[in-house]
Amino acid sequence: MAAYSIITQRVEGKDSKNPQWHLDYPFNGQNVEGVELTRDGLLFRGWILNEEKSLSSLVILNGDEIIPISINRPRPDVISKVLKQEPKNHHLLCCGFSKRITLKHSTFTLGLVHDGAFKELMKGTVEGKFQILEGRGGWLFLDNDTNKSIEQYTGKLKLSRSAQTEWKEYLVSLDEFSNSSGIPVCLLVAPSKEMVYEEYYPYSFSKKAPIQKLKELIPVSLSFVLPVKELKNLEQRSFRVCDTHWTLHGARLAAQLVASKLSSKSIDEFDVFVDDIYQNREVSGDLGSKLYPPQRHKEDILKNFNYRQCVVFDNNIENFGRVMVMFNQDALFKETLLVFGSSSSYTMFHYLCRIYTGLVFVHTAGNIDHQIIDVVKPDFICVQTNARFVVKAPKFNGSLIHYIEQKTERFKPPFFANFIPFSCARTVKYFTQILGSRAL
Repeated sequence: MAAYSIITQRVEGKDSKNPQWHLDYPFNGQNVEGVELTRDGLLFRGWILNEEKSLSSLVILNGDEIIPISINRPRPDVISKVLKQEPKNHHLLCCGFSKRITLKHSTFTLGLVHDGAFKELMKGTVEGKFQILEGRGGWLFLDNDTNKSIEQYTGKLKLSRSAQTEWKEYLVSLDEFSNSSGIPVCLLVAPSKEMVYEEYYPYSFSKKAPIQKLKELIPVSLSFVLPVKELKNLEQRSFRVCDTHWTLHGARLAAQLVASKLSSKSIDEFDVFVDDIYQNREVSGDLGSKLYPPQRHKEDILKNFNYRQCVVFDNNIENFGRVMVMFNQDALFKETLLVFGSSSSYTMFHYLCRIYTGLVFVHTAGNIDHQIIDVVKPDFICVQTNARFVVKAPKFNGSLIHYIEQKTERFKPPFFANFIPFSCARTVKYFTQILGSRAL
């Protein structure tokens, strides 16, 4: 679950009779896990030296809710250090408070109620790590992300000359490799949701956006998929309202478009998912989870198939460096597809697993590792990245080992299926050797 920061600010009143008080927890900038906020509530702990405490009540205002906080905990440390007096039997000894409160809104106010009047002491907010841009109709978008998606979309951030040169070299190398090796290669760029659902986005798209320049650099002979128009025209909604990624329906279409490009067959020949069963559930997402309370929206969940049942190996590394090997003997075609992809690839597995018997995924966001190609010996290769990543070109000669060595966090144990198909054994052995002692 997401982590949040608690931002607090004292309200300095003009009344000189304001009592002395202090909030021990949460302090300004305090990080709190989302699970603590939703399961236990936010802890408010501190003290207030209120001579008129019998006539005043300490409360938290949260939306239209008024939550009283009892001032009844002994704080001898406050009496001795703040008042410089003997704590024993002091009439203000029980000046402390401690209470967990489940907040229903992201903003709150701590204050005193006295003679029917409310006196603010502190304002607070619960903020996610990233700022979220709230578009029209409740749609959420990235705001202050590291890729500067807004600046890209509006053309304020352009594709630099050095990035253009690197992209040209990458694309030409990719095209030449496909021609020389005889392995069909498709470059799939997942568009940002604002490119597809621009009517909900508060900014206007610029023809100077980096993705527009990249389109001009694509060699004519290289298979390229940037399915903006197709996702716009899809009968079902193609992007999640509270997430940066496409829906399962969008992922299905992307998988079909890639398969069509790689095999030079009509997309209608890959329309094998018509009997799929979906259930509508209310879920959050990588954007909705960063708001407090988390914002949720109804999305379709695939019920009759899950790619996890096809996984025979998973190194369980988070993000870059993740490797999965999948096998489905009931797939449409007996070939193997190798994907050098990003997070947008994951939902595509539900469909690619049913098109290709062998599916190998390496999370590199388009960076190519030729050693992996030599080991897997794929029939097809899909290189997948996201539109907001294009300000930096992928590497044609990348290294999976490099990504794994950069990981400093504790690794989860890799997953191995009880039975490894013979066609996958060499590949699984190679990826296991890369992990080395981490695989134990």
